[in-house]
Amino acid sequence: MFEKHTQRALAFVGGLLLVLAGCGSQADTVASEDPASIATTTTPTEAAEVVAEEATSETQTEAEDAELEAVETAAAEVAANFELTGELDLTTTEINDMVAFVEQSAGREFVTPPIIQIVSVEEFEAGLTPDEEFQAVIDENSETSARFMQALGHTTLNADDLEAAFAELRSSTDLISGRYDPWTDEVLIPEGVLEGDDFNAILVHELLHALDDQYVDLGALLDEVGELAAEEVSSDRAFQIAAVVEGRATTTQFEWMQANGVIPGQQDIPESFNEVPASALNEVVLPYQLGAQSIFQLGGVEATWDLYDEFPASSEQMVFPNRIGTDEPVAVEPPVVEGEVFSEGVLGAEGVLLLGIGNTLEPSQVDIISAITAAEGWGGDYYVLTGDEAETCLNVSIVADTEADLAELNDMFTEWAGRENVHTTERSATVDGDTLSIRSCAPFIS
Repeated sequence: MFEKHTQRALAFVGGLLLVLAGCGSQADTVASEDPASIATTTTPTEAAEVVAEEATSETQTEAEDAELEAVETAAAEVAANFELTGELDLTTTEINDMVAFVEQSAGREFVTPPIIQIVSVEEFEAGLTPDEEFQAVIDENSETSARFMQALGHTTLNADDLEAAFAELRSSTDLISGRYDPWTDEVLIPEGVLEGDDFNAILVHELLHALDDQYVDLGALLDEVGELAAEEVSSDRAFQIAAVVEGRATTTQFEWMQANGVIPGQQDIPESFNEVPASALNEVVLPYQLGAQSIFQLGGVEATWDLYDEFPASSEQMVFPNRIGTDEPVAVEPPVVEGEVFSEGVLGAEGVLLLGIGNTLEPSQVDIISAITAAEGWGGDYYVLTGDEAETCLNVSIVADTEADLAELNDMFTEWAGRENVHTTERSATVDGDTLSIRSCAPFIS
């Protein structure tokens, strides 16, 4: 139950108190004075006034009863614009209002009523567990993921321990407090994890996903993200998809919070986050934050349906939407490397931003500004992750939009190369012509 009363409950309690107050005044009169004493101690005029007052009180009580019955009848007759399984401390009208708010934000209506399921925490967390097929992909790529984090100096965990930490986190309500399942068309929210406005904001977020899925195949997009994750430890394309999908839902969530005077509270970092590199958590959060920022700049949710038809050409265009259609990414030759290749692809401007922010959930303002400035000048890149039994190295070739942008990228990565890390690394940043080469190597922990 939430620590607030719903409007229907307040109306009922308020009406009930009025009725009880009226009944109480009459009961006190009857208990203290019998009819005989009234007749012998009052004048005819006073007696008439008493009778009139009692009649008025009875009339008021009847009117209050009728008003209360009308309120309850009207509430019961409200048709639900959704399907609900489980219990919510919200009235049908309140949930209908949320559904209507989502439709207004998106500029489209639900084709069929959204399905909301309130489930136990155990059932919710069980639903976060990967199926056998996806778990096999995770297991196959666990060493590559560990090597990537080790090469950056962001963890000293081996592949098994790091994957165990990720598994615990991604199946926990500490990280995920609501989700939409595009394969069952259900909004799923764990019972008792969130309350009040926190719960309502998450419900609005997931309802936007449900609406989007009735016009766009979100399941197919999630499948694509999963395939990209199996091929690359960092994917520019995967970020674009996540930023559009989550940015739209987060924008509607923020709009609802603003419209209802809800101010986000500062929350402590859960202990379950401690074992996972902060940079990995930043990678999860950025699509929500940067995606919402870009959706807002592009005119809001209603104005950005076309992004599903044609995603931006790069994460740079997603992060800096004023570049859409004018700043196309440049194809970059892979860096020349030796050893076994574990992964390769494009980091993108979002990857540059992540590296600049570093392995912390509380980056300094200076680091944030430096990272954003460098990412904005990104023109293209290609990374290759190599390794052997002794060492893992991340090699990246980056080109910039202008010479000034290249200098800013070099400045940021020169500072990045000198940072202390939780794992011993050897880093370098060098410019050769129009290309910046960065390298980060660390001992392999098996």
